[in-house]
Amino acid sequence: MIVDSGQSVAELIGDGGDRPRIYVVHNAALEELLFDRNLTEVGFRRACLRSSRHFIAHLADEYGPGETAELMILSKGLIYQLGEAMAAETGHNLPTNMIATSRVAVSHGTARIEVPYVCFEAPADVLIIGDTVASGATIVTAVRRYLDVHPVRRIYVVSYAGTLLGATRIAEFCTERGVETTFLFGLAAFGLGDNGFDLSFLHPDTVARSRYVERARGQFAGKAVSAVGWDFGSQCMAPRKYRRLSWVEAEVWGLTNSGCFAVAEKPESWAELGHERAAFEDALDTQTDDTAP
Repeated sequence: MIVDSGQSVAELIGDGGDRPRIYVVHNAALEELLFDRNLTEVGFRRACLRSSRHFIAHLADEYGPGETAELMILSKGLIYQLGEAMAAETGHNLPTNMIATSRVAVSHGTARIEVPYVCFEAPADVLIIGDTVASGATIVTAVRRYLDVHPVRRIYVVSYAGTLLGATRIAEFCTERGVETTFLFGLAAFGLGDNGFDLSFLHPDTVARSRYVERARGQFAGKAVSAVGWDFGSQCMAPRKYRRLSWVEAEVWGLTNSGCFAVAEKPESWAELGHERAAFEDALDTQTDDTAP
C-alpha cells in the first residue's frame, strides 16, 4: 500500500485482527464529496473521478496487470469510474464484471438484496469493488454470486463512504471462504444510523479525525446528517431525485431552508422516493396513498 501518494494519505485503522484491514483516505477531492451536500451533476461526477484516482494511486503496488478486474455493482458502481481511474493512474486496462443489485428491504444493520442481472466474463484472482458500504449486504451478495462462478484470492473495496459494521461483515464473509480483504474508505469509518442509511461524522461509532467531526457539527447544526445522503450517486445519475430526497432530509433534521441543503426541492409524491422510504418513514408522517407530502 502506498500510504502517501503526495496528494493523498491512507491511514491504517485496522490491521485484520480485531478490525478488518481498513485504510481511511484523506485528500481534497474526498473532502469536497463528503462536505458539500449541494454538489451535483458534472461537478459531482468529476469529484468522484478525482477521488477514485487517489484510491487507485494508493493501490498501485498491491496488484499486477492481468490478475485484476473490477466487480462493478450496478448502478452506483458506475459513479466510481474505476476503469478510467486505472487507465489514467497506471496506464493499464481494468477488465469489468457486472452485477445489478436492488435493495428491497432495509433496516438498521441489515438489507435484503435482489440480483436481476450478472455478467461475470472477466475472471481474476484480484477484484476491486467501488461502492458505498452501509450494512455490507450488497457487497456480500455480489461476492457470493461471483464466487459461485470464479475463485478469488483477494478483494479491495474502495468506498467514498463506508461503515465499520459493513466492512466487518464483508471481511468475515470473505475470510470464511479464504479470500483476503482490504478496505479504503473516504475520510472516516462511519457508524450506521438506525434507519440503515445515515453515515454521519457525528455518529458515536464513527472513527474520524476530530477536525472532520467539528466541521460536520458546524455544517449541520449539530445534527447527525449523512455525509452522502440516502442514495449516493443520484447527485449525477438522478439529480431531481437527489434534490427531493434532500428536501426530505432537511425536514427530518429540522434544517429546512438551511444552506447545507440549498438544492433541496419538495417532492411531488412519496412514490418517487419509494426505494429510500425506510430512511424517513419513521421520522415523518408520510401518507400511505403516495400523494404529495
